Amino acid sequence: MMYDVIIAGAGPAGSTAAREAALRGLSVLMLDRAEFPRDKPCGGGVNVRTANLLDLDLTPVTERAITGATFSWRRRFEFSRTSRGPITYMTQRRDLDTFLAEQAASAGVNFRQREALSSVEQSGDSVAVQAGGYTYRGHTLVVADGANGIAARMAGISTDFVRWVALEGNITPKGEFPRRWETFMGFDFGSLPGGYGWVFPKGDHLNVGVGGWKHAGPTLRPKLDLLADSYGFDATDLWGVRGYHLPIRQRGSKLVAGNILLVGDAAGVLDPLTGEGIFGAVWTGKAAAETIEGYLDGRTPGLDAYRQQVEGQLLPELIVGGQLHDIFHLWPGLFVGMERGASVLWPPFERMLRGEETYVSFARGLGRLWPLLEFLSDSIRVFPPLRRMSGLNDAIAPERFFQRMSVRRTDT
Repeated sequence: MMYDVIIAGAGPAGSTAAREAALRGLSVLMLDRAEFPRDKPCGGGVNVRTANLLDLDLTPVTERAITGATFSWRRRFEFSRTSRGPITYMTQRRDLDTFLAEQAASAGVNFRQREALSSVEQSGDSVAVQAGGYTYRGHTLVVADGANGIAARMAGISTDFVRWVALEGNITPKGEFPRRWETFMGFDFGSLPGGYGWVFPKGDHLNVGVGGWKHAGPTLRPKLDLLADSYGFDATDLWGVRGYHLPIRQRGSKLVAGNILLVGDAAGVLDPLTGEGIFGAVWTGKAAAETIEGYLDGRTPGLDAYRQQVEGQLLPELIVGGQLHDIFHLWPGLFVGMERGASVLWPPFERMLRGEETYVSFARGLGRLWPLLEFLSDSIRVFPPLRRMSGLNDAIAPERFFQRMSVRRTDT
C-alpha cells in the first residue's frame, strides 16, 4: 500500500501531524520503536496556549491544573504569583503521548508500535522506509522522532542544533501532598548558566529538575540534589533520575528535504526562553499536515510551503524568545528582584502561557525600548565578557549569532 504520509515517531509532534492529516482525509501510517504507554523525560507541563492549539480535552490525562508559580533566586527571596485561571496542565508524558496516539488512531491512522526504523530512502515523489522487518512506502514522510532520532540522518538530512541539558527526578511525599504545591509550580534562577530549576507537581508526586546550557552538564546532579534539599525534600528520596538533551535549532538547519518534513524536536523548535517544546511540536505537526494536504491535492507544487510557514510565523517567536532569554540571564537576580518588588514581568508571562500574547506582540508593545533590548541581546552574543556573564561561553558560537541575525532582520 502507498500511504499519503508516513510519520516516524509518535510523540506530540508525530501524533498531531498524523491526526490532522487523517482528519483531512489522507491515508496515514505512524511508526514508533516503542510500545505504548512508554515514558519519556519531560517536565510534563502543557500550558494553556498549547492545550488550545491541540483542540482536545486533556482532562483524562491532567493530574493538576496550575494557577500560580513560586519564584526564587538561588533559593532566596522566594515569592509567589497567582493567575486568574489555569495556566498549565500537569501530566506525565507516558499518559499524554498515549492519549495523543490514541486520538490519532481514532481518526483513522494506522499506528504500528515496536517498529524501529532501519532505513529511509527517497525516490522521486515517494519515500520508502524499513521498520520492524517491513518496507513501507509513502508519498511523504514526516520526521518526528525527537532530538535523538535517527530518521533525518538516515535520509541524509543535516540538522544544526544548540543543546540544553537537563536532569530530572521525582519525589513522592511522605504523608499528605504538600499544600503549597497543590496548584503551584516552582522556578529557581541563578544557579545554572542559561537555565533554571523547577518543581512541577503531579498527582501523587513532584517532578524536580534542573537544566541549562550543555557545558553545565557535569554540575547537574549535585545541583539537583541541592535544589531538592532547599525545597525541603530529601534528595536521597529522588527516584527516576534521568538526563536528556533539549535542541534549539540554528539557521541552516533543515525543515524540508524533497518530500520529507521535520517537526517538533527533530526540527529543533524548542522555546529558547522556557525550554518548553510541546507547543512547537503541536504547531509544526499541524502545519505539516496542512502543507501535505495542499501538496497532494495539487494546490502547491512542493512542500516548501511548510518551511515558509515555519520561518514566517513560528521562528520569529523563537528568535524573540531567544533574545529575551539572553537579556534575562545576563542579570537573573536583578529581574527576579525587580519582579519581587513590583509585579511587572508576571502579567505578560501569564498572558503568554494562556496564549493571549506572543513574544513578538510583547516586543512590539515595548515600542522604542525594544530596539535597545535587541542591541543588548546582540552585544551579549558577541562580546566575551557579556557572554561569560550570561553563561553562554561556547554554547552558541558568535559566527552563528551573525547568521541568525540575517534571518531575523528579514523575517520580522
